[in-house]
Amino acid sequence: MLKNGIFSVIAALISTMCTILFFSPIHRDIFAEGVFLFFLLFAAYYIVLQNKARLLSLSRSKQWISYLFMLLFPLLAVISMKGEQTHLQHSSLFIKSLIYIGTYVSTSIIVLFIASLILSIKPNRPNPDKKRVLIFVYALPSLIVWPFYLIAFFPGAMTADSIFQWEQAHTGKFNDWHPVMYTFFIMMVTALWDSPAAIGIAQIIIISVVIGYCLFELEKAGAPKWAVWTVSILFAVNPVNGIYSITVWKDILYSTFILLFTTLICKLIMTNGNWLNSFPSFLFFTMAALGVVFFRHNGFVVCLASLIILFAVFRHLWKRWLLVISLVVVIHYAVTGPLFTYLNVTPSDPNEALSIPTQQIARVIAYNGEMTEQQAEYINKIMSLDLWKKFYNPYVTDPIKFSGYYNKRAIFPNHLSTYLRTWWEICLQNPRLVIEAMMKQTSLVWQMNEPNDGYTSMFVTNVFYGNKFGLKNEVISQPITNMVGTYLKWSETTGKPFLWRPAVYMFSILLFTFIAFLRNDRKAWLLPIAVLLNAGTVFIALPAQDFRYLYSNSLVFFIAFLFAFISYRKTPNQTE
Repeated sequence: MLKNGIFSVIAALISTMCTILFFSPIHRDIFAEGVFLFFLLFAAYYIVLQNKARLLSLSRSKQWISYLFMLLFPLLAVISMKGEQTHLQHSSLFIKSLIYIGTYVSTSIIVLFIASLILSIKPNRPNPDKKRVLIFVYALPSLIVWPFYLIAFFPGAMTADSIFQWEQAHTGKFNDWHPVMYTFFIMMVTALWDSPAAIGIAQIIIISVVIGYCLFELEKAGAPKWAVWTVSILFAVNPVNGIYSITVWKDILYSTFILLFTTLICKLIMTNGNWLNSFPSFLFFTMAALGVVFFRHNGFVVCLASLIILFAVFRHLWKRWLLVISLVVVIHYAVTGPLFTYLNVTPSDPNEALSIPTQQIARVIAYNGEMTEQQAEYINKIMSLDLWKKFYNPYVTDPIKFSGYYNKRAIFPNHLSTYLRTWWEICLQNPRLVIEAMMKQTSLVWQMNEPNDGYTSMFVTNVFYGNKFGLKNEVISQPITNMVGTYLKWSETTGKPFLWRPAVYMFSILLFTFIAFLRNDRKAWLLPIAVLLNAGTVFIALPAQDFRYLYSNSLVFFIAFLFAFISYRKTPNQTE
C-alpha cells in the first residue's frame, strides 16, 4: 500500500506538469487548478493500482476489446482537447513528445479511475413492479425549473428559421427546407393558443415526460436511486435544456426522440430484444422510430441504419424487425411522397447537402491551391473566384451559399455531376487543404476544445427582431429575467467548455458505454448507435457550428451514465 502511494505521488506530479503544459504555460493563476488536478490524478493512480486485479480478471474477449479501447480512446480524446498551443511553438520535439505522452497517460488513468469507481458500485436488482407514477415524479424537477425560462424570455426564443416555420404554419404554404412534421406540430399547438409560448409549454411537458419515462425505466432495470435522482435534478438545472425547451426549433423534438429511442434500445439490450415481442412495445418502438425519422431530414438515415444494426444483432426476432423496418420505410415514403404532393410541399434546397464540398473548394481558392483552367472556369460560373476567397469562413458556409452572388443554377438541376467531378478532382490535387477544410468545418462534431478562430452558436433568448408577425419579447418579471439571464451568461463563459461543446458529451457517452460493456457484454455497445449515427450524418453535411445540431448528445449522455450502473441479467439466448 505504501509502495502504491509513493508511486502515485510521483506519477501524479509528472502527469500534472505534462497535462497543464499541454493546455497552457504554467503561471500563478492556475495554481488552484494544478492542485486539484494533482489530487485527482493521485487518487486515480492509487485507486487503479488497488483495483488492478479486478480490471485484469476480465474474460479474454473483454480484455482484447478493453486494450483496443484504452489505446484509442485516450488518444482521440487528447487530439480532441488539443488547442492552438502557441506556448509550445518554440519547444523542442522531445519536450512536446513528453508533454503529449504525459497527457495521454493522464487521460488513460482518469478513464480507468472512473471505470473503477462505477464498477465498484453494486447495482440494484431489476424491479419491474415500480409504479408508473414515478415517470411524473422524475419529470417534476424539469416541470418546475423550465417555466422560469419561459417567464424570463416570454413568449420564447425564435430565430429566422423559427419564423420561417411559423409562417408556414399560419399560411399553409409548406416548404420542406425545415421538416414539415415540426410545422404540423406548430399548427396543432397554436390551434389552442396562437403564441410561441404555447410551443414552449408543449415542449417543456414533452421533454420532461420523456426524461421521466427514461429515468423510470432505468431505475426499474437496476440503476441506483441516488443516481437516478441526481440525473433528474441535473437534467432540470442544465441551462442547455432550460433554454432549448422554450426555443422553436425542430432540433429540440428530434433530439428528444433520439433520447427516447436510445432508452428503448436499452430495453432491447437488457432483454436480448425480447421486449419487442409484445404488441404495445412494438407499437411504442415504431412510434419512437418515426419521431426520429420525421423531425429532421437526416433522421431517416439515422433511424434506418439503427434498425438494420438492431435487426442484425437480434435476428432471432427477424419477423418483428422486418415489420418495423417495412412500416418505417413505407410510412416515410407515403408521407414524403403522396402526402407532400397533395399539400404542395416545396422540396428542400439540395444545396444544403454540399456544405463540406463548398468549404473545401473555398479553402483551395482562398489559399491559392492547385486548380486547372477548366476547373477554375466552372467554379467561376458558380461565383467569382475573388468572392469565394472573400466570403470564405472556415467554420460556416452561410456567407457563401447565401451571398446573393452564388449561382445555384450552375449546379442544380442539370450540372450536379459536373460539380461533383470538379470537386473530386480538386480534392485529389489539394489533399492537405481539403482535409484542413473538412476538419475545421466539422470541428463542432469531434473537437472538445473550441478553436481560437472558431465559434460555437449556443442559444438565443429573443424572438427574431423585425419579423412581419409582430412577435416580440415581453418582460413579465424583471428579477426572473435577470436571474435566468445571468445563469445563461455563466454557461456561455465559465461553463462553455463543458456544457456547450457536443464532443464532450460524445466522449463521455463512449466512456460510459465502455463501462457498461465491462459490467455486462458486447451488446452494451448498441447503446449509442443512434447518437453516433446522428453525429456521423451531421459530420458529412454540417453547415455551421450550431450546438442544436448535436443537442441529442447532451441528452443521451445522462442515459449512458445510468446505463453504466446497470447489470442486466442474461437470458438463455444471450452469450458473451
